[in-house]
Amino acid sequence: MNQNLYDIKSQSMRITHLIQPFILVVALTFTFFSVQTAIAQKVLVQTGFEEFTLGEPPTDWEVRGNQMQVTDDTVKTGDKSLGILGGANDDRVGVAIETENPVISVEFWVYIKGAGRSFNLKVVSDDNIAQNDGGVYLNWNENATRLYNGSAWVPVDDFPFETWKYVRIVANVENSVFDYYVGNDRDGALTAEPKTDLAFRKAATNPVAQWVVFHVYSTVAQGFVDDLLIYEGREPANLTPVDPKGKLATFWGHVKKHSSF
Repeated sequence: MNQNLYDIKSQSMRITHLIQPFILVVALTFTFFSVQTAIAQKVLVQTGFEEFTLGEPPTDWEVRGNQMQVTDDTVKTGDKSLGILGGANDDRVGVAIETENPVISVEFWVYIKGAGRSFNLKVVSDDNIAQNDGGVYLNWNENATRLYNGSAWVPVDDFPFETWKYVRIVANVENSVFDYYVGNDRDGALTAEPKTDLAFRKAATNPVAQWVVFHVYSTVAQGFVDDLLIYEGREPANLTPVDPKGKLATFWGHVKKHSSF
């Protein structure tokens, strides 16, 4: 064998052996930081309402009134959903949010039963859950969604009643605007053309969201919510199905559970 060729091959093998550990370290470092970035996206609330008692509101949520309760009457997945069945004006059921991120996303299945005006969704920046200003104020009414911008109801999009739809809200508290997505399922909502830069009901009063609330005012049509998911940021949370009943799963095993979950 040509000695020069042999020497070149030997030198090449030595270089390869020296480089391989370096490549491995770089790959592991990249993977670590990628995972850290993903985990940093906190899931704040995640529930299909299966863990709560039928006929009662979700445990440890903030509640006013007695007609917003866990039900098995109209359900999308599993055995239970949250029913907004009626109530006096300003009745509500809401969950507290703990975050330093000015952007949060809220996703859920929703079904409006009957006709007429149904419940409101609020993403509240104020410390007081009863505050209607300073956040998202969205309503379902006569096969449509509307927002209240502080002075008038403004149409957002058509919304068929008597069928399950998947809704996603991305609230930017810093800019007092939100985006609205809707689809026949989660994938459809995530890829839908959103209604963007929709106005809060007056400017936010805090730099981050404090509450997500289902709110009653002049309600006629009953509403039902299933698979509620609230998380930080605009990027959709990656979910891997693990529950045989089809309920929402843990994101990267890093769910920041509310005290009731």
